Amino acid sequence: MSEVLVVDRVVTEPGCARRFVDSYLAGYAPAARRRGMTLREVLVSPPIWFDDRANVVTITWSLPDAQAWWRMTWQGRPDPAVAQWWDSVSDLITQRSRSVASAAADVTVEDVPALPPATSEHSVETLGVTRLIETTETDRERIMAELRAAAQRSGALTWIVQPTLPGSRNGGDILAHLRFADDTAWRQADFDTVLDDPAITHVNGATYRGRARHRGTGTVYRTLLLRVTPETDAATVAAFEHELAMMPRYVSTITAWQLSRVDEAIGTSEWTHVFEQEFTDVDGLMGPYLMHPIHWAVVDRWFDPETTDMIVRDRVCHSFCAAPESILRQPV
Repeated sequence: MSEVLVVDRVVTEPGCARRFVDSYLAGYAPAARRRGMTLREVLVSPPIWFDDRANVVTITWSLPDAQAWWRMTWQGRPDPAVAQWWDSVSDLITQRSRSVASAAADVTVEDVPALPPATSEHSVETLGVTRLIETTETDRERIMAELRAAAQRSGALTWIVQPTLPGSRNGGDILAHLRFADDTAWRQADFDTVLDDPAITHVNGATYRGRARHRGTGTVYRTLLLRVTPETDAATVAAFEHELAMMPRYVSTITAWQLSRVDEAIGTSEWTHVFEQEFTDVDGLMGPYLMHPIHWAVVDRWFDPETTDMIVRDRVCHSFCAAPESILRQPV
């Protein structure tokens, strides 16, 4: 894997460049080094400590590879001190941005299967229901059996009820997903009554509509629940959705996918979006998907408190499980 560079570009308030650099090196850099980052250079342009005009400060960090970048991110993102530090220097800054890069010689082109049409006569809109269920350990098998029985009699076009796999984050102990022809069919099912069981300690979930796209057969089903902040403008939401939807163009191990806006949310957050995929296997999720630059250098900035593009502030639900058959397949 190639080296990853993290570049902070800051335009300072007039006369504040030296104060900003000193604060960055004393207040931000030590924790960044503990997260595995190596400081490459700090550039000041023009190279004059002005007292009456702005400077541009460009700070470059390096990490050995994308895996190290993810470790750094997972350490820093839950730490409120990171965002608090940037807030503490906001009076010294007029603009800032963060970008992630690699050397041009390390940029590769992967042969990815062609995308199917966005809509076709074979693409049918369905109503999706996702439930990420936390249970007491002693009752987990019983709850799973009851959920499967409820799904079997629900009239769902397709469904899956499986234990989540290691690596899920905030993803529950059991992942349940059902697809119905429409809202009426879902309302006639009694699936959610099983969730009243006292052995179930928490449920995150969403109901939504959409059309899945396919280009192969997968063995792992993954779902992501997220909440875009309500103050986000429509153009920014559209840009965010466009970048999520373009990921299958670059990640060959995604065999099916659907991005949907939520109609009804339950659980910890007022979820706004559900992004579902099927993968060739677990390695296809944990390897090419996580490690491709379309993920860590493009899409992830929407989730990163160190960027000014962040619009997903609440903790997401990243959940995946084994899929004996395609759950996103088109209904017959």
